[in-house]
Formats: sequence, structure tokens, C-alpha cells
Amino acid sequence: MIPVIASQVGLLLGLLALGLVALSLARQIGVLHERTAPVGGLLQKARQEAAKVDRIDLDAVRVATAAGFAGPLRQLCKGRAIALLFVSEECAVCKSLLPSYEAALGRYEALPLVLVGGAASSDLGSFAELHGLRPERVLASSELAVALQVMQTPTLVLLDPDGRLLERVRLRGPTHLTRAATRLAEAA
Repeated sequence: MIPVIASQVGLLLGLLALGLVALSLARQIGVLHERTAPVGGLLQKARQEAAKVDRIDLDAVRVATAAGFAGPLRQLCKGRAIALLFVSEECAVCKSLLPSYEAALGRYEALPLVLVGGAASSDLGSFAELHGLRPERVLASSELAVALQVMQTPTLVLLDPDGRLLERVRLRGPTHLTRAATRLAEAA
């Protein structure tokens, strides 16, 4: 009789545990759905406007680097094309791209910069150190993201030395980054 009761109690506890797991999964799916929910016409309008951006004023856009530089973006590029990887600190795909970013763009004569969205300039140094990036290549500028109308991370943006938009690619992973870098190198 006792083994039957113990079996029933164990079965009940297991059923409760499965119920809790199902509830937590449903909650996570709901949170994910909210984060990725399309905003319909608003998103489409933003994409159409983003397609219109073809040049930014490198003297007007101010940036701050983890190395302590604060000033116009033109001073960083020094007459070279600029490859900007827009990332977010919370983005797992972004973190997977960081180790291969500079190597992937090595064939293209552009200055590879990482722009951390939402980071304060005081957080940039720790971000650069954590991901093994050179501090002078890690920068923050919400102004730049707005000027280029970057809506999602990770996004790779290539600008020529005059600030003309050459390419904007929403990246899905390291292999996509490599393909985008190859296309950029071939176009140069």
C-alpha cells in the first residue's frame, strides 16, 4: 500500500513539475513574441525611409570611443571607408559576430568599427575588454544609429570616406558576415 501511495505522490509531483515547465515556456514564448512582434505599417514606413538615406555628414555626427576619443566621426576615419557593425549588449547573435568581425573585413580597406547600441561611454571600456576588441574601435553614438536609420542589430553598414552609404546589411550570423564582407571586398 505504501509503495502505491509513494508512486501516486511521485506521479503528482512530476505532473506539477511538468506544468510549471510548460507555464515558464509559455511565458518565454510570449516575451519573445512581444520583442519580435512586427509593428505593421510603422515598420514598413521606417524601412522605406531607411532606403532613402544615402549619405551622412561625417563632421556633424559625434561619437565616443572606449579609448576616450569624443568628436566627429570624420576624425576617426582619416579619409578611409568605414565599416560599422551595430551591436547590442544583449544580442546573442551580435556576440557571436564580434570575434570574427575584424578578420572578416581584413580584405576590404575599411576601418572596422563596432558601435554598441544603448551603451554609455563609461561602459564601452568594459565591453571592449570583455570581447577582446581594441578600445579605439569600439564606440557609442545613438546619433549615428539614427542618422543611418539602423533598426535592428546586428547590422553592418559600410560608408565611403565622404559619408556615402555603400551597403547596409542585417546580419544573421558569422557566415552571413563572411559573405557580406566578401561581397564588399569584391565591390571595392
